[in-house]
Amino acid sequence: MTDHFPLREGSDRVRGAALGQRAESHARKVTLHAALGGLALGLALVPGLSWASQAPCDLMPPAPTSAPAGAQRAITALDLVRLRDFGGMQFDAYPGPPAALSPDGRHIALQLRRGDPVANRYCTGILVKDTDSPAPARRIADGGEVIKLSFDKYGFAGLVTGAPVPPVLRWSPDGGRLAFTKAIGGVMQLFVIGADGSDETQVTHSGVSIDDFQWLPDGQAIVYRRRDALLDAERQIDAEGLHGWRYDGRFWPLAGGRPHPPSPVPSRIEVIGLAERSLRPATERERLVLDPAGTPGWPDGATQAVLLGTGDDRAWLAPAEPHAFFAPDALHVMVDGHELPCPQALCSDVVALWKRDAHTILFLRRQGVARSETALLRWDLGKGAPQLLHQTTDPWLGCQLGPRELVCTAEAATVPRHVIGIDPESGQVHTIYDPNPEFAAIRFGQPERLVWRNAFGIDTFADLVLPPAYRPGHPVPLIVVQYDSRGFLRGGTADEFPIQLFAARGFAVLSFTRPPWYALRDKPRDLFGFLQANQKDWSDRRSVQSSLQIVVERLIARGIADPARIGITGQSDGASTATFALIHSRLFKAAALSTCCEDPAMMASLGPGFEDWYAKSGYPRFNADRPDFWKQGSLAPNLGALPPVPLLIQAGEEEFRLALPTYTAVKNAGWPAEMYVFPGEAHVKLQPAHRLAVYERNLAWFERWFKPEETAAP
Repeated sequence: MTDHFPLREGSDRVRGAALGQRAESHARKVTLHAALGGLALGLALVPGLSWASQAPCDLMPPAPTSAPAGAQRAITALDLVRLRDFGGMQFDAYPGPPAALSPDGRHIALQLRRGDPVANRYCTGILVKDTDSPAPARRIADGGEVIKLSFDKYGFAGLVTGAPVPPVLRWSPDGGRLAFTKAIGGVMQLFVIGADGSDETQVTHSGVSIDDFQWLPDGQAIVYRRRDALLDAERQIDAEGLHGWRYDGRFWPLAGGRPHPPSPVPSRIEVIGLAERSLRPATERERLVLDPAGTPGWPDGATQAVLLGTGDDRAWLAPAEPHAFFAPDALHVMVDGHELPCPQALCSDVVALWKRDAHTILFLRRQGVARSETALLRWDLGKGAPQLLHQTTDPWLGCQLGPRELVCTAEAATVPRHVIGIDPESGQVHTIYDPNPEFAAIRFGQPERLVWRNAFGIDTFADLVLPPAYRPGHPVPLIVVQYDSRGFLRGGTADEFPIQLFAARGFAVLSFTRPPWYALRDKPRDLFGFLQANQKDWSDRRSVQSSLQIVVERLIARGIADPARIGITGQSDGASTATFALIHSRLFKAAALSTCCEDPAMMASLGPGFEDWYAKSGYPRFNADRPDFWKQGSLAPNLGALPPVPLLIQAGEEEFRLALPTYTAVKNAGWPAEMYVFPGEAHVKLQPAHRLAVYERNLAWFERWFKPEETAAP
């Protein structure tokens, strides 16, 4: 199964539905990720005290210092839980950049958050950092609560799932004020504050979260989007409950017994005047400030466009194949009524575009195996082809072009999220803000990038992290962590399997990226055609298994991985990969999952809406007699033919029921199996105390089975 997205019940589910609806111009780009259950989803704020009633937080980083030579230490689970972070959990397109650049390019603003596992809460703050000064960042405001991101899937609206809602931060046109969203009582409200931290004002007192906003050009008003209809839908459900709810496609029994509002739920776009606090519906022209795709002269199908001069000269991005379900954007440039030719190798898969001046553009594109590289190019129009300025395997996101430089949020394999500046002439990169300077004193296992092709002709990549004290020729236990090895190698997708902590304790770790979806080879035209092509004969899952088996066998052949001590982990799509691997290979001798597992019972137990969605995707309905189908992807029908494999499941309170058929089956079959359930958690866990427990238990699980002489059982 690709993914499971449970909900919170009652008003919490509506109040937490902060970013379920994105601007229409972003909708096509996120459709594939949403359909496949990528983690642009949600993490829970720890329930409990308000900010005002809490003790001061240990949020701000210390002043940077130079660590003495040889003073590096091993990483701990607490280092990872206490890491300072900002923006969304993954690398998806959220409204607003993770770090907002002021119009003059002199300041960035961001919301910093840091987990406190002892108090089981988050510390947050709104920070401003000068881009051209080594002076430390200034905390100008409280950052509010950390609430769960919502999504629409399976016919439901506002499914609360687990990753933190990243706030939207935007500077006023004159740079004198900062507007930002902040969660108060579970609702994202709009605030405005002076750049120096003065005059913080709560602008909205909405019953439902503000999803996105923009300043109007005069700086006197703000246009914003929210989904009031979610509240109306909840009131209707309350009224219906007086006579009993009819069981239908609105139910998600995995998480509770209350029906959920069906999707789609329309957004409401309004304008609020900052001086008089007047509120009114946005005019059509004002709506274009929030979503410019309908602007007169906007090229057909464009996802981004910029005017180059005073005439019709422009540059824009549009899908290379407009009718395909997923097609990367290509760059187009029109000058003097003619489109300039641009080599496909340079102008395809472009993800962002900026105007440097009337004759120069900058753009960012994906390239390399499975889009694993980021490349920045400059095009001096009329002077030949675009020129490469910089390329890296680090992901860059939320880039903004200022008067002096391009400013982006970045991560590296051994460097947590930080802010960088890139010279638009030379491509040179420098760090503007690092919220975790203490990590310079930590000794990391250095990753080795691996690239290979599977039996289906599909390329993918992974990062191999060896123990810092690894000795060549001495095989060590290997742990596979999934399923996207981009950015800081922290804990895999959903951040539960601590890569560097495993390495520090003597494990080799394969940070594995699943190969591109099998169905993309045939350019599907719609969502369900895409899903059916993946599911037919379990083609996509077999492709992933082929990639996984090839690379693990190569590590055995290199004398790195001990074939008797290979473990696999997985969350969501990664959990499906792990269970499929346990069925179709004998490589893996222990497993740890955070979601589990595919089984015929899920087609009934997760509700009619879920069953309809998966039936359209190629799965048999609950009452279909298809043991041949389930034997390929479900553990339970195969237990008689499989050797026992120790299995650990650490599930959220809203998902553990999905694991019950498989957990019960493996226990009854004599497998060593344990399951832990975390209260208040959904698809992804973020309560700091829970995350610390998950890290440490996953480490202890593999030490128990692969290093029994070194540690006691957990």
